[in-house]
Amino acid sequence: MTPPEINNLDPQDGIPKFETPSSTNNPIINQGYPNAYQTVPNSIGVLVLGILSICFCWCYGIVSIILGIVALVLASSGEKIYQANPQIYTLASYKNLKAGKTCAIIGLSLAGLALLCLVAYVIIVGSLAMNFLNF
Repeated sequence: MTPPEINNLDPQDGIPKFETPSSTNNPIINQGYPNAYQTVPNSIGVLVLGILSICFCWCYGIVSIILGIVALVLASSGEKIYQANPQIYTLASYKNLKAGKTCAIIGLSLAGLALLCLVAYVIIVGSLAMNFLNF
């Protein structure tokens, strides 16, 4: 650790001032508020759709598949936007985006499993019905 320079001292009490990079020159960040950050676009929507995808996975899987696909598309576009300029977005909104994407993947997996169970059920019941009718 290097000692503070003389120019960096507060003139009244000699305590070093530690300056952080300011965002006053960046109009996107500032927008009238000092150090104002934006949320990643669609981060809350992706999280809600991902959670709903998990909740509706047992409703024949169709609703969950639609919600999961929409959440994944929105999450990929949100990640591209965040990666282009990460310093203007909050880390919490990016974590919401990633959590929503994870929930969407889990919801899609569970919906696929529910859809496979539904197909197996229809095949088994159909074959039993055909056996019963031919007997």
